[in-house]
Amino acid sequence: MNYLIFPKIFVSIFTFLAGCCIGSFLNVLIYRIPIGMDFKRGRSMCFSCKHQLHAIDLVPLFSWLFLRGKCRYCGAKISCQYPIVEALTGISFTSIYWLACDCSINLAFFGYCIAFSALLVTAVIDFRTMEIPDSMWITVFIGGVFVYLQQIINDGGFKFDHFLARFIGIFAASGVLLILALITKGGMGGGDIKLMAACGFLLGWKQVILALIMGALIGTIYIIIKAIVNKGKVPRKVPFAPHLAAAVFICILCGEKILNFYLVKTGVI
Repeated sequence: MNYLIFPKIFVSIFTFLAGCCIGSFLNVLIYRIPIGMDFKRGRSMCFSCKHQLHAIDLVPLFSWLFLRGKCRYCGAKISCQYPIVEALTGISFTSIYWLACDCSINLAFFGYCIAFSALLVTAVIDFRTMEIPDSMWITVFIGGVFVYLQQIINDGGFKFDHFLARFIGIFAASGVLLILALITKGGMGGGDIKLMAACGFLLGWKQVILALIMGALIGTIYIIIKAIVNKGKVPRKVPFAPHLAAAVFICILCGEKILNFYLVKTGVI
């Protein structure tokens, strides 16, 4: 029996629980940022009866399940978004630990978790409001700085080619989106451009281009499904950030493996 697996399982459980707690905070950001409400002040409350919630009402996942998705004080339904965001954050943090960081808790792990958190908040807000808060793409960039610092440590010092790959990444996908914005005269939002610039530093130019292609594919599938559901009516405006965020997260977990698989299959390497 491989006893080395037990510490990894313990860390995975802790990572999942910590992710669920952070997911609870992300729900606060998702609600408060669009309405300009300070997330650092004021206690959480029921949106229906305005009753302030206590600690027992705010336990990630379990409170929603225990209360059966209803407010303890007025019985109003609580959106399933809350447990979904909490569980998704926990699962994603654990996936980052296993797949992106090879079961290591280091600067890259924290950087990817920071970036994912910002991407998730961005995706939900953009889906609801068609807007991307500047604070979120800046947070993604900060996550990229953490990841890059870990790369410097792994390399034993600064390597220009690794820095250049991330620097080019800032413009690789965002430049394409900027050109599309100019051609379509506003068809592509400035928030998407800044978001992909930050993701370019996080991933490097190769993987951010892959993320852009994957995001466009996911978005196309979404439009087709939406048109089918609406009996052939194609939506006039579609938020792009949710699809980009999904693609970037896939690249965080296995973007390098996808690229290597493609290059081997096409005979490049």
